[in-house]
Amino acid sequence: MRAAITECRDYSEKELDGAIRRIIENSEFPDVRGKTVLVKPNILSDAPPEKAITTDYRAVGALLAILVERGAERIIVGDSPGTQTGRLSTRLCRIGETAERFGARVSDFREENRVHEIDGLHLPMASALDDADIVISFAKFKTHQLMSATGAVKNMFGTIPGLNKSPLHFRYRSPSSFASFLMKVFDECHVDYAFIDAVIGMEGPGPGSGTPRHIGYMMGSANAYALDKAEATMMGYRSVPLIETVETVRKGITEASYPLLRPEDLIMQDYIRIGSGKKGTFRSLVIGTIRNAFHRGNMDRPRPVFDTGKCKACSRCVNVCPAKALSIKDGHVEFEKKKCIRCYCCHEMCPFDAIKV
Repeated sequence: MRAAITECRDYSEKELDGAIRRIIENSEFPDVRGKTVLVKPNILSDAPPEKAITTDYRAVGALLAILVERGAERIIVGDSPGTQTGRLSTRLCRIGETAERFGARVSDFREENRVHEIDGLHLPMASALDDADIVISFAKFKTHQLMSATGAVKNMFGTIPGLNKSPLHFRYRSPSSFASFLMKVFDECHVDYAFIDAVIGMEGPGPGSGTPRHIGYMMGSANAYALDKAEATMMGYRSVPLIETVETVRKGITEASYPLLRPEDLIMQDYIRIGSGKKGTFRSLVIGTIRNAFHRGNMDRPRPVFDTGKCKACSRCVNVCPAKALSIKDGHVEFEKKKCIRCYCCHEMCPFDAIKV
C-alpha cells in the first residue's frame, strides 16, 4: 500500500487541487462514483482557520470538489467536539458553509448517532458511519499533550459524540491503553482513506493551545496508520503511543511505500514536540496496562496548571474532566490534584489558553 506526501505551499485553490490530485493518483484512493461518502474533518472547536486547530475549510472544499467531480452521489461532513453541549457550530472554522457550497450535508453526531459495541461498551457513534459506503478521515497535522501527536486514526474518536468521550479517558488512563482503545474505535469506523492537512500544522502544546507552523505539505493514504507514522516521523518523534502500540500488536501494519516524498527526508529537527518521543517496548506496554488497572496510568506525568489571570470560568474544563477533579468556585477553577488522572482533556478544550502542562 502507498502513502503519498506532496508539497502544498498554501491554501490557494490551485495548490490544494494539484496536491490532492497528486495524492489520489499515487495511492489507493477508493472509487466514489455513485457512493455515499462521509468526510470526517477535525473540528476540535469552532476556531478560525488561522489558529490551525481545525482541518482547514479550504482543504476540505478542495476534496469535496474532487468527490463531486468523481461522481459521489451523496456527501456527508460531520463531527462532534468534546465540549459540545449545543448544536455543532462551524461558523468560525467555515467548514459547514464549505460543505453546503458543494452540496454536502452537515451531520451533527450529537444529534445523529446509533449505539455500537466496542470493547464491551455500548457507545453512541455517528450514524453517518452506517449510512456511508466510503469513510474518509481528514485530520490536522498537530501535536497532542497525551498522545504526542494526533492524526488520522485519533481523528475518528470524534465519531463518539460530545461529552461521551470523557468517561473513556477515565477508563483508559495510560497512553498505551488509550491508544489500544483508539484502534478499536478506528476499526469500528471502517475508514477507507485518510488525509492529513499539513499545510499549516501545530507545534508545542497541541491540540488546541499550540502554535501554528507552516509545514507546506498534504498527505494521504488508504493506510491511516502509515500516514500517522509518517506524521510523527516528520515531527521528529522516534515513536508515539499510538504507533508504538499498534506496531506491538499488529506487526507490519504501519508499513507503506512512498512514491512521492519520504517522511525520513522531511524531519523537522526544530519542531516543538511533546515529551521525549522515546520508542517503547512490549514490556512498557504491559507495564502501562498494569498501571492503568491500578489507576496509576499517568501518575508519573505532570499535572495541568491553571492560569487564573487567563481563566474566564467558562466551565468547559469542568464539564469535560472525566475524574471530576475540577469545579468553579468564587469565579475561578478549583483543582483537586489527587483526583487528576493526567488525561489533559481540560488543556485540550480550554479556549483561553489558561491551562498549561
